[in-house]
Amino acid sequence: MKRLVFAFILTMSVTALAANKSTTLQPYTLAGIQQGDIKAVQLQVSELLVASGFTVVGSYSPMQTNTLSVTCFTHPSLLANAKKAGGLLGLSATLRIGLHRTEQGIEVAYTTPAYWGNAYFRKAYTAVESDYSAIDKRLRESLSTLDKTIFKPYGSKKGLSAKQLKKYHYMMAMPYFDDVVVLAKKTPYAEAVKRIEARTKDNPNASLVYAVKFPEQNMALFGIALNGKNGEQKFLPKIDMATPRHTPFLPYEILVQKDRTVMLHGKYRIALSFPDLTMGTFMKIMSTPDDIADDLRKLVETNK
Repeated sequence: MKRLVFAFILTMSVTALAANKSTTLQPYTLAGIQQGDIKAVQLQVSELLVASGFTVVGSYSPMQTNTLSVTCFTHPSLLANAKKAGGLLGLSATLRIGLHRTEQGIEVAYTTPAYWGNAYFRKAYTAVESDYSAIDKRLRESLSTLDKTIFKPYGSKKGLSAKQLKKYHYMMAMPYFDDVVVLAKKTPYAEAVKRIEARTKDNPNASLVYAVKFPEQNMALFGIALNGKNGEQKFLPKIDMATPRHTPFLPYEILVQKDRTVMLHGKYRIALSFPDLTMGTFMKIMSTPDDIADDLRKLVETNK
């Protein structure tokens, strides 16, 4: 009898271990394919989001091309959690949907909530897990009316476990989530916000996609389109070649925290968005993390 009990426990343990190993997350989810003009599909998707309780905060075309589009959105629970947590978790206030025009139609994909939630909240993710699960369910429901539904996670061959995401970095000596680039310091919140909004107007290198503000916390999150010669048109074609495209990777974000303005380090933010990026490909965009920092720093630094 003891042998039978031991055998049963051993079998269950092995099964559980195997299940845990196979439970990985992907950065994006391909919701499906919609027929029509990309601008019309963007409008349709935005309407579906709003009807499901989401708030669309901005949209744009990466590389200023008519084959790609990104819609950025938020939800009351995302805003509440970002507000409550504060600090770098202000970056969690939004999610993104990417559109890519193909011969089969417009691919509609979104940032997988649990992937990005685990990466940003890390050990604190358990406190917000139910909110992210509910958001994922709501997204699936709202996009279930697409002409062709797929709902297939993608973006990494093997995916990453929740444990890996909580301490993610590309490789040894590469930055972690909190190894941010400081774009400005000792610049008060109101002044930093004013500068960013003013300097993204009629700016050929960096334009404003969205702004989500938490004035009571002196915190604001900005999505920025990188339109200059060293921006999206330089690095995106070199790293986004797989199918489906990683379009929801963009736009890049700036976070104002009281008197400090930061961005996620490019070597973290790009790697998290493209976890299967080879070192050879990474070397092709070696200057990109600094290029992004340079463009974004100009939006908030004090003029000399």
